[in-house]
Amino acid sequence: MDDSLVDRSGSPSPPKVTPAMTAKTVFRFALLGFASLPVLVAYQLVLYVGAVSVFGPIPTTGPRAQIISVLSLGLGTLTLAVAYLKYSDREWSFVDLRFPTLRDVGWALGGFVILLLGFVAITSLINALGLSTAQHSTAQQAQQGDPALLLPLIPLSLLVIGPGEELLYRNVIQKSLYDHFSRVGAVVVASAIFALVHIPAYATGGGVGAMATSLAVIFVLALVLGGVYARTDNVLVPAFIHGAYNALSFAATYVDLTNTPVENAIVTLATLV
Repeated sequence: MDDSLVDRSGSPSPPKVTPAMTAKTVFRFALLGFASLPVLVAYQLVLYVGAVSVFGPIPTTGPRAQIISVLSLGLGTLTLAVAYLKYSDREWSFVDLRFPTLRDVGWALGGFVILLLGFVAITSLINALGLSTAQHSTAQQAQQGDPALLLPLIPLSLLVIGPGEELLYRNVIQKSLYDHFSRVGAVVVASAIFALVHIPAYATGGGVGAMATSLAVIFVLALVLGGVYARTDNVLVPAFIHGAYNALSFAATYVDLTNTPVENAIVTLATLV
């Protein structure tokens, strides 16, 4: 054996990590993250055709279309997570899913507050710098005359969006990166991938600069989610924070656009689902 590969204790030294190896690792997991986009579209098509065959014509925009889109996201992220576990020969124990402890609950509530404060802080900084942000495509549709499409997203944020995205981007991608980076490094890389995957959702208006600013906001918020997951090793914790944050955002946007009392919004939601 080459003496350069053996340390003083006689044990083989780990292979040297080169920049090329690091770049290859990041690229591989970025591909996994971006794979959610075509998989989501495929599920959307299948679910839409199935829904039309059962319920008749369904508008391509509006509340019911949003339900199909979110269910597609959930199925897409779950499919990729399962495929990765099988491809990498990992056991189901790799999924950090357990009943929350009191510590987990504390991190969930504290993380939610930190996420809100982080959003306020970075938004204030953006305003102070005179920068503009791009709107999410869903918010654009709501603002252009169909705010009701936001209503099904409120419960689905907690039930599908938060759990689905956190399973893939935190439990699969971030946790897998622990083998190649420090935990802090894995959080940063996974957060960058998560932000970049949102490019299509923010590329429909506002220009490149505004889109870049919005992605920077998502990156900062993802750092919070990744940090909480790294501290708890329970995917339910960031899933709750993510889902609750999105639900609050959709609800606030709906109330702002319609000037509808919260209790009336709940009644309207019940008639849509």
